[in-house]
Amino acid sequence: MKYLSSKGAVEIDTMPFRYASNALAKLRREAPERKEEIEALAKRCAELEAEEEANPRAVAGDNNPPEEVKAYMRWDALKVHMDDLLEQVRGITGVTISDQAQADAAGKLLRDLQDAVKLADSARTTEKAPLDEAVKEIQDRYNAYIAPLKNKTPGLVSKAELALKNQIAAWLKKLDDEKRAKEEAARIAVEKAAEEARAAHQAAQVSDDLDEIEAAEELIAAADVAARELRQIEKEKPQARGDYRAIGLRSFWRAERIEGEGGKALSHYARTQPQRVIAFIQMLADEDVKAGVRSIPGFNVVEEKRVA
Repeated sequence: MKYLSSKGAVEIDTMPFRYASNALAKLRREAPERKEEIEALAKRCAELEAEEEANPRAVAGDNNPPEEVKAYMRWDALKVHMDDLLEQVRGITGVTISDQAQADAAGKLLRDLQDAVKLADSARTTEKAPLDEAVKEIQDRYNAYIAPLKNKTPGLVSKAELALKNQIAAWLKKLDDEKRAKEEAARIAVEKAAEEARAAHQAAQVSDDLDEIEAAEELIAAADVAARELRQIEKEKPQARGDYRAIGLRSFWRAERIEGEGGKALSHYARTQPQRVIAFIQMLADEDVKAGVRSIPGFNVVEEKRVA
């Protein structure tokens, strides 16, 4: 037997208690001539009430209903139920409540909606549980090897990669230190050779000694050679090579806060990124208000009354 709702037909045997009882009340009130549906809905409600008495945990809207109740929480029935409730909401919203009866009706509809959300969320959790388990099995299988180092339990391959990187980094750091030392020595040699070449060149300009002039030219040539050697050293990159893409050192930069100078940083970002600073301060204030703080410099703590 199907219940003919405003959103379409739905099998009565699949309807959860809240939906069935609401539909039954609606038919008795608005369409008493639909006797077969009323009888089927009444029977359905009685069956669910009997199950509830037999199992106190089988309560509509419970966060963890038993499996036999979850079986009734099929999407098609829940969707029709929620669509019906939404249709009722559209029928009473948009006007100001003028008497207690209207307020009570709106309150009942609100609770029905909240119960429907609980039912739907429980059904959603039940429906996707097998998928969650399958995804977890896949994730666990792969994460055992490739979970990133930031995870609580890094994967074996990720840890092995770190070990190799650290090993190679130590060697490349040694090569880099040696390169820097060679650069410094070559730079000193270039500066010395250049100074000697300049002095010899100046002296040769007024010299009448051929040997002195030729010696100056040799010093200039030697200075050029030293400069080329320095450029060659500067181009060298400490690397690990083989039948693969070369592995070298890269520069990574991070900001390290200077103790006692946080005010300067705050002033800088308040000037350069004011909206982000405002959002951050708002977040801190919101956290304080939630924690019970009622007085915050620069903020008005405003009380609002809302329906829970």
